[in-house]
Amino acid sequence: MNDPDILKMNDELARKFGKIEADLVACRGVGELFERLLSGSGEAFGIPFVWLSILHDPKTETLLRILNDSELLRNRLNVIEPSSFLEVCPDGPSSVIASGNLRPFFRLMPPNVKYFIRSLAVAPLALHGRLIGSLNHGDASLERYKPGMGTTLLDHLAATVSGRLSDLLPPGENGAAGPEGKREA
Repeated sequence: MNDPDILKMNDELARKFGKIEADLVACRGVGELFERLLSGSGEAFGIPFVWLSILHDPKTETLLRILNDSELLRNRLNVIEPSSFLEVCPDGPSSVIASGNLRPFFRLMPPNVKYFIRSLAVAPLALHGRLIGSLNHGDASLERYKPGMGTTLLDHLAATVSGRLSDLLPPGENGAAGPEGKREA
C-alpha cells in the first residue's frame, strides 16, 4: 500500500471513531452509553466480538447493576478480579494489542467466545480517574489486531468513554473519586 492509501484509511478510521465519540456525548444514561458504544464499535468497524470487562470491586457495584439491567450489556459483560486484570493489562491507561496465543487474556473474555478470538484490542476504562475495567474488541483473524499497531484512536475513545461515564455516574456512587490517574485495584 502506498502513502495516499494509508492516509485515506487512517482518515476513515478517525472519522468512524469521531462519529462513535459524538454519539456517546448525547447519551443520557450509563446503560445507553455502553449500549451505543458496543453496538456502534461493532457496526462501524465490523468487529465480531465487542464486550466489557469490569473489575469486581465495591467501587463498581452500581455500574455492574446498571450494566446487568440491559440484556445486550449483560450478554457482553465479563466481571474480573482486579489482580487478574492487572496481570494482562499492567500499563495503565494505554491500550493493549495481542494476537496468536491469547491464553493469558482468556480471563478478560466472556466464556462463550474465548475460543473463537485470535486477536484482540483491550482499552482500559476509568471512573473518576480509577481503573474499572476495559472495552475489548476481538476477532477470529490473527491479522485484525497485531502487536505494534497504533492505539492512539482507541486510547482516545477509551478516554472519552471514561469521561462520559464519570459525568453520568457521580462520585457519590460507590465512594468518592480518587486522585486523577490513580490505579486502585
